[in-house]
Amino acid sequence: MLGNVYWDARDVVLAALCVVSVYTDVTTGKIKNWLTFPVMAAGLALAPLAAPHWWDGAAGLGCAFAVGVLFWRVLPALKPGDVKMLMAAGSLLGPQAAIRATLLSAILFFPVGIAVLVARGRVRNFFRVARNYIRAPGTQDPDTTVIIHAPVIAAGIVLARLQSWPELW
Repeated sequence: MLGNVYWDARDVVLAALCVVSVYTDVTTGKIKNWLTFPVMAAGLALAPLAAPHWWDGAAGLGCAFAVGVLFWRVLPALKPGDVKMLMAAGSLLGPQAAIRATLLSAILFFPVGIAVLVARGRVRNFFRVARNYIRAPGTQDPDTTVIIHAPVIAAGIVLARLQSWPELW
């Protein structure tokens, strides 16, 4: 126990998911299905053994899917692999922490994105790309600065796992 957070087997799988996802995203630009789908299955299998409710794995996976698809299809900020990483984490975390992880990741993207733009000297480019995106949402500007998502998502997952508030329901 650390503070009021209890640790169990799901945390080992969650740590492996975060570490391997960050590694594969940094080295290949993708979060692999061979990682995310088995972790989803592990989360569903471990939920009846370790979670407060037997259905926490499925509910966490579903909540992460719902919020992740919003960020993938409606506000195209995530790629499919990022959503699958969130779904895998959600199956291990349960519904409340899955939503927290997704929202914390979204919140962390802003300062990380600004820092990347400043480091690359492309802050002015941001406004032009944003304006072009508003005018033509389906197109991507070739000058868009890309951020590797997995480290930010992993940070959101870890923060969601470490904090027990706010209780959403």
